[in-house]
Amino acid sequence: MARHSQRLRETIALTRGRLTSLLREVWLHPQLSELFPEFLFAMYGVTLATAPALRSAADRCAAMMGADPLAASLRMYYMHHAQEETGHEEPILADLASFGISREQVLQRLPYPSVAALVGMQYYWMLHIHPVAYLGYIAVGEEPPAIEFLKEVSDRAGIPLSSMSSHVMHAKLDLIHVEEFDAMLDALPLTAWHQDLIAVNAITTVAYLEDFFTEVLEHFHRAGNPAHAGTIFTSAGPVLA
Repeated sequence: MARHSQRLRETIALTRGRLTSLLREVWLHPQLSELFPEFLFAMYGVTLATAPALRSAADRCAAMMGADPLAASLRMYYMHHAQEETGHEEPILADLASFGISREQVLQRLPYPSVAALVGMQYYWMLHIHPVAYLGYIAVGEEPPAIEFLKEVSDRAGIPLSSMSSHVMHAKLDLIHVEEFDAMLDALPLTAWHQDLIAVNAITTVAYLEDFFTEVLEHFHRAGNPAHAGTIFTSAGPVLA
C-alpha cells in the first residue's frame, strides 16, 4: 500500500507541469541577472510569512488538543518547523543587498498580490477547515533547486553563489526537511478526508504559485514602461565586494 507521502508527491507531480515550465522560464531567462532581484523580492514576501503561518497552525492545533487525533503530532511538527524557518527572510535581504538594494527599499515596496493570495489561502484552510491542510503547502514548497543546478546558473548568468545564498541554504536544508516531512506525514493517522484536504491544498498551491511566477515575469517585462518606473528592482549585476 502506498504511503501518504508517496501518494501526495505523485499527485503534485501530475499537476505541476505549467509550474515547472514557469520555473524554467525564470531560471533560463536570458536576462536572469536583472530578473533575479525581482524574483528575490517576491520570494521575500512568501518567506517572511512562513514562520508566522506555522505558528498559527500550531496554535490552531493547540486549540484542538484532546478532541482531534492529529492535533498533538501536528502541533509538535509545526512548532519545530517554525523555529527552523524563523529568520529565513534575512538571507534574502542579504542577497538583495548584494545587488545594491537596501532593506528600506524592500520594506517600502508593496508585495505582490499573488503573494498575499498564496499565503492568505493557507490561513483559510488552517483556521476554518483543519490545520492539517498546511502540509499540502509545505509539500509543494520544499522542493528547492539542487546545489549543482545553482552552480550552473551562477556560471551561466554571472550571478555569484554568494548572491544566491538563500537558495543555497535551502538546497542543503530542505533535503533534510523533506525526509522529516515524509516521516511525519506517513506516521499520521490520516482519514480519506484528511488526505483529500492535503491534496486539494497542494494542488491549489501549485496553481497559486503559477500566478506568482507569472506575475513576477510579467512585472519584469513591463519594466520598460515609464508608468511602472520605481516599481521594479533592476540592477546591472551583483555588487562584488
